[in-house]
Amino acid sequence: MRPDETGDLRLATVCVNATDMDRAADFWSATLGYRRPDQIGAKDQFAKLEDPAGTGPAVLLQRADAIPPTPTPVHLDLYTSNRDAHIERLLQLGATRPQHWPYPPEHDFVVLQDTEGNEFCVIAVPAD
Repeated sequence: MRPDETGDLRLATVCVNATDMDRAADFWSATLGYRRPDQIGAKDQFAKLEDPAGTGPAVLLQRADAIPPTPTPVHLDLYTSNRDAHIERLLQLGATRPQHWPYPPEHDFVVLQDTEGNEFCVIAVPAD
């Protein structure tokens, strides 16, 4: 497919499974600085978190009975020039480090799990 054939196709939403919608909404809204719904009903299937600047894709929490075993089929990559500080902040928000992750010898990423067990990476990139 040529680039001009993609038309208006764009990434708009990243879906994240959650067994505890409020806990996941608290974690991801604090992690990304996104707005979360004021209330999430006990029977709500979805909760949409939005970038207040309107530049990033939405994160759609999707109620699930269980989180699939690792590795999760889809995960978020978070880029930052201050990786280690963000990792500490995310651990304080409730993220965890998966046990025995097989890192390659040289890597710029750290794998974490959100409060629901979904994996995501924090990747070191140069400051703009």
